[in-house]
Amino acid sequence: MTRDQKDLRRHYLETRPIAVDLFAGVGGLSLGLELAGFSVASHVEIDDTAARYAEYNFPLTTTLGGAERGDVRKMSGSDLIGGVPPKADIALIAGGPPCQGFSLAGKKDRSDPLNDLVLEMARLVLELKPLSFIIENVPGIKAGDVWQLDEALNRLKKVYRVSEPNTLYAPDFGVPQTRKRVFVLGIRRDLGITPEHPSATHLPPGAQATLFSPRLATPTVRDALDDLPDVDLFPHLVNGDEVKYEKPPRTDFQRLMRTPKLLADRRGYAVNWDAAFCTNCRRTQHGEDLLARLKLLEAGQADASSGIRRLEPDGLGTTIRAGTTSERGSWSAPRPCHFESSRVLTTRECARIQTFPDWFRFHPVKWHGNRQVGNAVPVLLAEAVGAALFAQLGFRPKKSSVPHIERNEALIADDITKAESAGLDARKMTHQVVGTRKPGNSARIERRSRAVQS
Repeated sequence: MTRDQKDLRRHYLETRPIAVDLFAGVGGLSLGLELAGFSVASHVEIDDTAARYAEYNFPLTTTLGGAERGDVRKMSGSDLIGGVPPKADIALIAGGPPCQGFSLAGKKDRSDPLNDLVLEMARLVLELKPLSFIIENVPGIKAGDVWQLDEALNRLKKVYRVSEPNTLYAPDFGVPQTRKRVFVLGIRRDLGITPEHPSATHLPPGAQATLFSPRLATPTVRDALDDLPDVDLFPHLVNGDEVKYEKPPRTDFQRLMRTPKLLADRRGYAVNWDAAFCTNCRRTQHGEDLLARLKLLEAGQADASSGIRRLEPDGLGTTIRAGTTSERGSWSAPRPCHFESSRVLTTRECARIQTFPDWFRFHPVKWHGNRQVGNAVPVLLAEAVGAALFAQLGFRPKKSSVPHIERNEALIADDITKAESAGLDARKMTHQVVGTRKPGNSARIERRSRAVQS
């Protein structure tokens, strides 16, 4: 970080309430909190690759990443707030502890050692005693088969007024995806405020606003995606991932995704981005068998072998899933099939469904990029939760005077070069991906999942 950027960071932290994001991933929750009015002082993320892209996309935030710097088990509160201006209150600690042990889509393993990370988050909250906290997780955390959340909340309730775990439906907040996430909110007891979850801000897709219900309708899949380039028309996207936009934005949602200025004041600053080019558009080459089956899918219909479902153009997207880490097999989750084309969504299209703006960059290798997108909290959902706490704490949004900030292109340059020269055009996506519906073929999935297009 240059001296000028250090000065801008100090100004950024001194003029807005300060938040810290634990288990930050690539930064969906962080970006939502920035849009809500917070300055995110630090991210903590144990995955090196995700941490590097968080550092790239958030140049004014300190990123603590990797097995040593990003492991919350090894952290004290002072590690989280290094560089925060003296006497500054920490307004919020937020985080989504890893959810494999809680997920209803997975094994729901009560003994998964990652389940204890919610207790580590509680430890850091109680050490720093911020004004508030947010715990975010999958709906499975409410199912009662694990004890760690109850224990963490019992500890936190000694210092905080704590909400019940509440399931929020992402489309209620403008996210074109049938995703549900659980949030627990806490506000320090000495403030005398009982935390409340946000109310819905949007109507269902296609609904008409009225005098008595002036809310906007959540965008449909078509409203979210139909301005993006048709990647099948560009041979260079087999190995490359950047292409010029062919169409202007058609909907308000598309304009929000493509116009940095519309978010810059709420975020606090804009970053460098050439708005003529769309990134993370690498194509997937499907095997002939899978391609033939995808062509036959009607809207809303799923392929029986892979579970890949064709999106309904006038409906909502299905939940974008992350797949697994290298330690758990490097399996790719099935991305949905495009509502018109016979192919799975690109990383950029998945990011749109997650309400990431187009200037936000992900790893160009699809296995990495799709996992970064799928692991994230939808940005507009995160903004709604953050804005609710922001208002309850009595803060007022401030228009930032921080100018345009340059991202450090060196952080991702090697990834782009390696992806373009990796010979990905020789690889095909088979139908064997996580989520297959065919019973008795787990060994075959493990052998062939490596053949899924990265």
